[in-house]
Amino acid sequence: MLRSLLMAALVAGASLAAMPEAMAQGLVPCAPEHGFCRVPYPTRVIYGVPGRTAARDVGGRGIPCSNEAFGDPAPGIPKRCSYVARGYGRGGDDWGPDRYEGPGRGFDGPRRGPFGPGPRDEMAAWQFCAREGGFCDFRGPRRVRYGAGGRFAERVSRDGIPCNNSVFGDPAPGRPKTCQVLD
Repeated sequence: MLRSLLMAALVAGASLAAMPEAMAQGLVPCAPEHGFCRVPYPTRVIYGVPGRTAARDVGGRGIPCSNEAFGDPAPGIPKRCSYVARGYGRGGDDWGPDRYEGPGRGFDGPRRGPFGPGPRDEMAAWQFCAREGGFCDFRGPRRVRYGAGGRFAERVSRDGIPCNNSVFGDPAPGRPKTCQVLD
């Protein structure tokens, strides 16, 4: 009996460990860098590598998986695209309904759910913290995004971060950018 339970636990643990990181987070891989990420419905597409990403809300067929479309959140590193799975984590995780009303307007995409502090819409929770070239000052670990016009690179940082292209890449070439922190 004990041997059977131990074997079942081992098999379950191995299957979870083998699950791709993107699928474990409710992301569906859709294209390598320079490919085209086709999406089956309006959603958010994430471009980059773990810890250095840029995101765009996509309402059409998809988006090129490229620095031209997203900026370069991880210079010199091969990147990939994934999209947020519709309904990922439904069943009490506080995500809102699936809908899309254009970039940055009413997008009710992923909320912090069981991995964060509450049922707020992230689009409304981002707070300005610095202009390009400044320093975004805060205490503790926070998600920070840098960009302009709906084109952002995101990072997680602790106790502040410089707000510049050297740190984040350039998600919106030729435009003045700002840093925002997720409140």
